[in-house]
Amino acid sequence: MKIIFLDIDGVLNCDTTPNPRKFPYIVDKKLLARLKKLLDRTGAKVVLSSSWRCDPIGLFAAKHWGVPFIDVCPDRPRSPRRNELLAWLSAHPRVTRYAVIDDEDDELDDLPLFQPSAKTGLTMEIVRGVAKYLNGESDETMRANAMVRLGQNIHSLFKRNKS
Repeated sequence: MKIIFLDIDGVLNCDTTPNPRKFPYIVDKKLLARLKKLLDRTGAKVVLSSSWRCDPIGLFAAKHWGVPFIDVCPDRPRSPRRNELLAWLSAHPRVTRYAVIDDEDDELDDLPLFQPSAKTGLTMEIVRGVAKYLNGESDETMRANAMVRLGQNIHSLFKRNKS
């Protein structure tokens, strides 16, 4: 089984996503269509790693918008997202290949991370890269540069310590 660990903010919505009422949980239909195209190309299933999974309203919104997920990662507020993903994987040994699509790097450096910009969300370039990876045609990942990821890791460390 192929799995995509999916963040939503910065992946299925971005700076240009229409949101006239400023709803907290919004999905861009164009970006969702790209995700669905990726799922068709790979046969992968989605596991939500987004913080939306920790809020009943966020979970309802993901279902409302049609985000096709089969499960959610465990919520471990004082742990990096990396540990939540690894916990899910250890409980599901039938996973043969997986990728992480997240605009942030929360200690995800050693995982197959595909990192769109929050400005653009999920691009066709990322879709093609994830498809090649999940289909075993490449071992290349697509992530932000090391300095950006270092800043994101430091930011998420402080965010965890405040909770």
